[in-house]
Amino acid sequence: MHRHINVVLNTALLVALSMSGVTVAMAASSTRDEIARLQQHAPQHSAGETGSRATPAAPARIMTLSNGTRVNLADWTVVLFMQGHCSFCQKFDPLIKAMSAQHGFPLFVYTFDGQGDQTFPEAIPAPPDVMRTFFPGLPVASPTTFLVNVHTLATYPIIQGAADEAAFMARLDTVLKDATQKGVTP
Repeated sequence: MHRHINVVLNTALLVALSMSGVTVAMAASSTRDEIARLQQHAPQHSAGETGSRATPAAPARIMTLSNGTRVNLADWTVVLFMQGHCSFCQKFDPLIKAMSAQHGFPLFVYTFDGQGDQTFPEAIPAPPDVMRTFFPGLPVASPTTFLVNVHTLATYPIIQGAADEAAFMARLDTVLKDATQKGVTP
């Protein structure tokens, strides 16, 4: 039961973060700490404003895959693992940040060494439970990217190591096709 509650809270947190436009990964300490950080980034309302405090649904960001399938990128998040002094990360990080802005996929960033870099100076140190979730048999290398369904938390490796835009987007296309063919869509 406790694990189910954590999964539900983490799912809600991922959805809320992706809708808020925050570009940094979930925090290292706890879900409650993350919710507090999310509230700090929430838009402030003046005393005279009224209305619901419910967060509106994320706008659709449609990507047409090579097989013709249309995927809403708001249902997915790319998670990047990097290191502050990794030369491959220093080349790849600006590229993935630009791709995220250009193509509309949310991006969350963890750091293996507790340090950010020029592109992601506030990257979140990856806690042990995150490492176990994302690397249960994969070598730990940087940069490494994963695709996460924000509704189900299904996780798919995208690529390890630096890549150019064409290679990354081709791999993202392949991973999204595989995920949607397996029926892991919202």
